Amino acid sequence: MKLQEEYFNFIKNGTKQYEIRLNDEKRRKIKVGDYIEFQKEPTLEEKIVFEVEKLLYYSNFSDLLNDIQISELADSSISKEELNRDLEKFYSMEKQKKYGVVGIKLKKNIMVNHSRINDVSISNDFFDSLRYNYCNFDNWLTKMKKNNVDIFYSESKNRITSLLILKIKENDSQQFFKDGNILKIRTLLVKDNNKGIGTMYFKMIDDIAKDNSINYIYLTIKNNNDLISFVSKKGYKMHNKINDEFIYYKEIK
Repeated sequence: MKLQEEYFNFIKNGTKQYEIRLNDEKRRKIKVGDYIEFQKEPTLEEKIVFEVEKLLYYSNFSDLLNDIQISELADSSISKEELNRDLEKFYSMEKQKKYGVVGIKLKKNIMVNHSRINDVSISNDFFDSLRYNYCNFDNWLTKMKKNNVDIFYSESKNRITSLLILKIKENDSQQFFKDGNILKIRTLLVKDNNKGIGTMYFKMIDDIAKDNSINYIYLTIKNNNDLISFVSKKGYKMHNKINDEFIYYKEIK
């Protein structure tokens, strides 16, 4: 979903907990547990991802505004009357009557950023565990930066706490051999294990796989029994072992 800069920042800063929209055909597809990526206008380059926690349905925005505090809908600097006027610029009363409206509550404890690796400052010590396990890690990281790959990440106090890098439609894998479209989890590193970020990433990966007609997802794991246990619970199975790396995969049906 595209958002004006002001409202995008309200969500990112945590003051806006509900996104409110016309309940049209697109919005009626949304379910609790889905993920929504918000893109900041006008460039749409800055993106954040939230999980849907609750859906509230109303006949019109006026009724919705009566039930939800302005501090959860935008920011205390804006009144409900101002917000309603803004909404009516985009959604006429005729459209509200035809479709109704929906309040989409966002799970506020976890926010994932979607960006390019060169747009983010990632400290060297964040990768210490990967450097320890992979002797050619810095060469790999240089390659990722050269290609300026897409990344998903979370942060706390301006420091990155998790990182996810995917390769969609990996067709030249030397590690995983299956017929069909393949998605590789290139990097998954979570420093903060207490917020459910790992679970969120794997739900997002499943959604991305389905959107891209992927048949198989796989990742390699080295010296990490906790991660093996985690991915096994998410439906991943061991494919094989190459040297000291375990290959785990999941079939998308």
